[in-house]
Amino acid sequence: MSAGRRSVELTVALAVGIAAGSAWAAEVGVTQKDRAFSVKEITLHVGDTLVMHNDDTRAHNIQITNPKLAFNSGLQEPGEDARVRFTQPDRYLVFCGIHPKMKLWVDVK
Repeated sequence: MSAGRRSVELTVALAVGIAAGSAWAAEVGVTQKDRAFSVKEITLHVGDTLVMHNDDTRAHNIQITNPKLAFNSGLQEPGEDARVRFTQPDRYLVFCGIHPKMKLWVDVK
């Protein structure tokens, strides 16, 4: 096998490996209803996306203020989803800017 062909095969193998690695990221859902999250704490892996579905009759505003991640969903109307991807390990507090008693701890490993 020539050096050129080995280089091409290695490049393809690396590209496939990188693509396969991203396949491990997951979407994890949490609902909002009756001014509460469906869970109070959740564990995710780096690269996972948290999908917060507003299954309530009122609007919410999902926020995260952390040195590693700042997020504000804006006004999230009933039936809408807010998505946030976690790219660094840490413990994050997710809260509703409209209903401050709504809190969700997200541990990213």
